[in-house]
This record gives sequence, structure tokens and C-alpha cells, in this order.
Amino acid sequence: MSLCHAAKSDIGLRRSSNQDSFLVRLAPNPRQWLDRGHIFVVADGMGAHLAGEVASRLAADTITKGYLGRADEPIDQALVQSVYDAHDAIRAKSREDAFRDMGTTCDAMVLSAQGLFIAHVGDSRVYRLRGTTFEQLTFDHSLVWEVCAVTNSPFDQPPSHIPKNQITRSLGPTEKLLVDLEGPIPIEVGDTFLACSDGLSGHVTDLEIGQILSVFPPDVATETLVNLANLRGGTDNITIIVVRTTDSEDVSQAVDNEMQVPGWQWSMLAGAVFGGLATAASFFLVDYLPITAMLAIASVALGIAFFVFAQKTLFSGSPFLQTVKSSGRAPYRTWDCTPMAEFADALAKILNELLQAAQNQRFNVSMQTVERCASDAAEGYKSGNFVWAVRNYALAINSLMRDLKREGA
Repeated sequence: MSLCHAAKSDIGLRRSSNQDSFLVRLAPNPRQWLDRGHIFVVADGMGAHLAGEVASRLAADTITKGYLGRADEPIDQALVQSVYDAHDAIRAKSREDAFRDMGTTCDAMVLSAQGLFIAHVGDSRVYRLRGTTFEQLTFDHSLVWEVCAVTNSPFDQPPSHIPKNQITRSLGPTEKLLVDLEGPIPIEVGDTFLACSDGLSGHVTDLEIGQILSVFPPDVATETLVNLANLRGGTDNITIIVVRTTDSEDVSQAVDNEMQVPGWQWSMLAGAVFGGLATAASFFLVDYLPITAMLAIASVALGIAFFVFAQKTLFSGSPFLQTVKSSGRAPYRTWDCTPMAEFADALAKILNELLQAAQNQRFNVSMQTVERCASDAAEGYKSGNFVWAVRNYALAINSLMRDLKREGA
């Protein structure tokens, strides 16, 4: 499967260090794609004195290496077990005083020929955008969501007395761990997936995230979402991975291509068969017993060589051919994320506040791009083209933010 992706981790505006981590490992060839797919990991660490950074990095590294190292296991089992391995590695490291009680959330997602698999622990999230339908594919392991699930209350209308930032599961702190598995979730060309830490979802609403993904490619969407999270306070580290599928090779054709036996291997088989027939024909000729023995040995050797090499082609299976039982209950929430006037208004307000701050502080910013995008956005808004309005207001904000960062603001 062809795809485009972007990933970014930002320290935010209130933290002294970045305790988030992410890893992206794309399959290097069609065979690896069929067997293992592409893997993406986001981890949000917690712990004093940079321990959270150690925990999240250890999780991302261990999960990725562990999953890819389990080439003989089905995707779902390999992915979940690699998360348990990361949990054990973090607990072993936390025995050192400097890293005591450290932990991390984890979203590990695999895009494969079988579909999307997600191994999930904590309140980091995975979303999918298909058309204008935006869905949350993971369950928040937070006290708020757990209470809502027990009381059958909407997740976006939790009781006011419940602490919002208290998570109920993470890798590291407790001996026992339960990893949620979602998938396989069907993948279609054009689907966009986003994995993020709560530094994004805590400042930018789900509906706003969906609207941004719907109007931008992954790289621009990632930049825009980080900017919005920071402009809304940036109280936490912000980590985002955005993946969009752009093409899909027919799976059966891909299998046929991968399973084709090269001509030289067929030559081995032909040699083995010919040698066997020649051996049989000369077996009763006593004077030619040495030749018969040599033919027999050569025939057996060629036959063995053929079967050894054909293990990777003719007799090779691929995990994607196995039937995998569906796990999880995704999606947990769904929205229509068609760009709306309300979001365009919010972006216009942010842009005006940024411009006013730049003028008050006398920052040297280039206004040409900002003014052009703002003008295009206003025209789109007047004509009711809110896709165009949202897109151009966001582009103006991005341009201004790049200039302000260069100014050290």
C-alpha cells in the first residue's frame, strides 16, 4: 500500500522537556508489506527528572523492534506481545532510583494487507478520517471514560466532579497490564489515520482535528494542528503522526508476484527429475554403477536445493492469508467533519489576535502570504465555501507562526 505520512513532536509552551516519543517504520519491500505492514508508534511519557522521556522512548523502541522481530507470529499477537515486552522493559528500568515509577501511554498501529491493527494503552488516541466521517478508534483509559462507560453516559458529557486528566492504564507503574487490541479495521484508499498524544486532543477539539485533516495533506495538517494546540495554551507536549493511504496494489496480484518461482529454481527441479530418470534407467547396468551413484547423488542434491529455495516462494505462506478474529469495539465516537462556518470564524479570530500581537511587539513578519490567504479565506467564507475558508485561514496562521518562531516569539 502506498501512503504519505508526516510526524512531529513539539515541546509545547509550558514544559521544560519533551517526554513524548514516536517511531515510524515503513516496510522496505512488497514482501515485508505483505508479512508485517507499516508500523507507527506514539508514546506519552510521565515521570520526574526526564524519566517520562526515557519511558516513552523505551516503549517506542521496544515495541517496534519486538513486533518486527516476531515475523513468524500473526500480526495481532506480535503487536500485543511487543507492548507487553515494552511494559516489562520499563518496569525493569524503573528499578533504578532515577526512573522509579516512570510510565508511558502507547498507541502502536500497523497498516497491513489485513487491515489496521491498534495496540492501545492510556489516553493517547488514534482517529480515522474517511470522506467527511471522522472516528475515534481507541478507548481513552481515563477515569472520565471509565465512569462514562459504567454509567452508560456519553463520553463527551462526563460528570463534572470527575478529574479529567487521571488515566487508568499505562506501561510501567503497575505490575499487571491489559492491552487493548483494535482490528483488523478495513482500510480504503484515501483513508487518513492520526495518532496523537493528549497534548493535541486536550487543546483542539475532535471536530476541529477532523476538519483540518479533511482540507490538508499530512505535512500541512500536522503543522497546523501543532500550531493550534500551542495557540490554545500549549500546556503539554504535542506529538502527532498523520498517515494517508494513496494507492493499494491488488493483494492477490502482489501475492502472485511474490510467490513466483525464478527460472533457475525450476531448472534445479528439472535437473533433479532428469537425474532421477537417468538413475532409474542406468540402475540395471552393472558396469555403470559409479555413474548411477553420481547421478543419484546429483539428483537428490538438486531436489533438496529446489525445495530449500522454494520455501521462500512456492511453498511460502504469508500471515495476511490467515483469518484473524476481529477485536475491539471501534469506533467509539463519530463526527461529520465537513468544514463549518464556526471553525472558520474561530480561525479568523486567532489570525487577528496573532496579527495584533505581532504589531504590538513590532515583530518583523512577512505580510504578503498572510494577506493573500486571509483575503482568499474571506472570499470563500462570503460565498459559503467553508472548505476554502478554513484552509486559507489556517495557511495564513501557519505562515505567521513560522515568521514569529524565526523572530524568537
